[in-house]
Amino acid sequence: MDCINIANLTFAYDNRLIFNDLSVSFPQCGFCSILGPNGSGKTTLLKCIVGLLQPGGGTIRLDGRPMSEYKKMDLARKIAYVPQYQDIVFDITVFDYVMLGRNPYQTPWEMQRTEDKEIVEEMLQKCNVWHYRDTLLQSLSGGERQRVMIARAMAQQTGVMLLDEPLSNIDVTHKFEIMDILRQMNEERKVTVLIILHDLPIAKAYSKQVLLLKGGDVLHFGDKDAVLTEENIRSCFNLSERYDVSEEGFITKKL
Repeated sequence: MDCINIANLTFAYDNRLIFNDLSVSFPQCGFCSILGPNGSGKTTLLKCIVGLLQPGGGTIRLDGRPMSEYKKMDLARKIAYVPQYQDIVFDITVFDYVMLGRNPYQTPWEMQRTEDKEIVEEMLQKCNVWHYRDTLLQSLSGGERQRVMIARAMAQQTGVMLLDEPLSNIDVTHKFEIMDILRQMNEERKVTVLIILHDLPIAKAYSKQVLLLKGGDVLHFGDKDAVLTEENIRSCFNLSERYDVSEEGFITKKL
């Protein structure tokens, strides 16, 4: 069964066409990495799915229903989104920021229930940022803030997670920690994961499916081993023979 179905999607920024008749379906409980050159439409695609951008045409369905039929709060219980960067313009502690992920389940009369606090603590622990719980979010480094943003999305406990380059500014150790957490959520809680990555070896190690975008078109989509071939990688990223592509996805320049 498809979790997210996109049919004949069109989108343009002013007069610049990004998508023209794009169609792709992401399976239930899938773990899909979205790869492609800069400007290929990766971030735009996620923003269209989550409703931050309105397509010019086509349909996006979640669990068989058009996205337009979902109320905002219902959608927040279905999809969690981690942007590449988020401006924080007010003072807020790490704990309170992650607690915002529980808003879809709270009422004005039931703020910060015991259950909510336990879920927030669990996700802060999983993302290895519990020790920052009383720290102002604005004072953290980019990598630390990114892990807190992921913790907030996890606290939403949705069936779908969309992540836009969540590994940017994160050191190597924490990259694998985050990917391990996402894989655990995918395998044990059956969370569908769509994640934009630039790291091909990590995509190959963790993904079930891979979507290669180029120029706003679906170049290839399917099982990671079928998609992440040397030929497909060279075609997607316009790699000349001066570069080697390993079986693991590492790209190196020939000496």
